[in-house]
Amino acid sequence: MAHEHQHEHQHEHGHGGHGGDEVTLEVGTPKGLFTGTFPKTAKIEDVIAAAVEAKGIDSGESLELVYNGDVLQPVQRTLVSFGLAGTVKLELVATGSGV
Repeated sequence: MAHEHQHEHQHEHGHGGHGGDEVTLEVGTPKGLFTGTFPKTAKIEDVIAAAVEAKGIDSGESLELVYNGDVLQPVQRTLVSFGLAGTVKLELVATGSGV
C-alpha cells in the first residue's frame, strides 16, 4: 500500500533544471532573425514585444506571430497553450493597418 500517493506531486514547480520549462523561439522578422528563450508560460504578446524591441521594428503596425501558417491568436494565450516546446521557428508578420 506504499504506492498510493506516488503521482500526486509531479506537477509542482520549482525544479530549477532545463528541459520542459523553456521554449527557444527563432522568429523571422522583417528586420532579420530574432532568437530568444522564453518560459513556456510567456504570452504571445510578450514574445512580439521582445522581438519588436530587439529588432527596432515599428510597433505602430499590427504584428502577428505565425507558426506553420497558423496565426497564434489570441496573443494573451501562452506558448504552451499552443503546444510550442523545444526550439520553434516562427514568423513575425505585419498585418498592415488596413488603410
